[in-house]
Amino acid sequence: MLTAEEYRAVFESSPDGVLVICRDGRIKDVNPQVEALFGYAREELLEEPVEMLVPEPFRTAHVEHRTRYSRNPHTRPMGVGMELQGRHKDGSLFPVEVSLSPWEIGEGRVVCTVRDITNRKRMHDFSAGAMRASEEERQRIARELHDDTAQRLATLMLRIRLLGMQTDPEAWRRGLDELRDEILETAEGVKRIARGLRPPELEEVGLITAVQAHLRGLKEGGGFEVDADLDPVDHLLRLDAKLALYRVIQEALSNVVRHSGAHRAHLSVGADDGSVYVLVEDDGCGFSERKVRAHGGGLGLLSMQERVVMIGGHVIIDSTPGEGTRIHIHVPVSATAEAQNV
Repeated sequence: MLTAEEYRAVFESSPDGVLVICRDGRIKDVNPQVEALFGYAREELLEEPVEMLVPEPFRTAHVEHRTRYSRNPHTRPMGVGMELQGRHKDGSLFPVEVSLSPWEIGEGRVVCTVRDITNRKRMHDFSAGAMRASEEERQRIARELHDDTAQRLATLMLRIRLLGMQTDPEAWRRGLDELRDEILETAEGVKRIARGLRPPELEEVGLITAVQAHLRGLKEGGGFEVDADLDPVDHLLRLDAKLALYRVIQEALSNVVRHSGAHRAHLSVGADDGSVYVLVEDDGCGFSERKVRAHGGGLGLLSMQERVVMIGGHVIIDSTPGEGTRIHIHVPVSATAEAQNV
């Protein structure tokens, strides 16, 4: 049997938040992890209704659920099949898993275990979003190949057939020149599709040249021009880091074009203080990252963060509604140059 002191040590050291709640819903005890999760000091929680930790729209229903549970208390997870949320002191919400079990020591008391699953949910959302993005990319490529490339090839086949019946030498030469031009245009279209999948410049001549090609594509394809200060950094990066930074820059500029309503954007790439940095900034509408994530968005932002973390770097997103957005990326040179020189 454990002593009271040993029970207390287990209670205090639990990695999950643990609350002891009496029959009427008042909080009788909490461990330090509850303070960390919800932002309240222990003294602010004791003798308060547990509903203060529940999002306001669900508090009435929570009281009803708690009352029903008190009639037949038993160990079980709470809210099976539902997405539960906790409410932080500052009003922000975060996803949680909750388990309930009756506490035999105190009559009518319940032990409530709370686990923050923000990272797990983000990874789940990221995986689901990555699958959707992959499928959307496949559909986009299929549409381009069908609607553009396949149609062009069908037209070329028809024109070759007609040209084969041409008896006038001058008309035959003109038709041959036109066919040559159309074949070149079709080839350029195929190259454009392939470049979108993996730009050849990235491996052949490096990150900066690939980024410059992408910026030209943005200007030629949609008229969006980006001011750029691009210093040579390829000698500091291994190939996977170059690819990750290229995709992050691509995603960041795509967000600017599609969502920000910006009139201008600026891109900086360089090295200082032992790291390679990327800065993407715009003068668009800005956003609240917390609100974007709360409404199920932000998968592009999460994708950028995941790519940078995988190469040992970090991302800082600085955005305020109405004041534009700045995305800072730093990748330690030591994490990239070491592998580059092996």
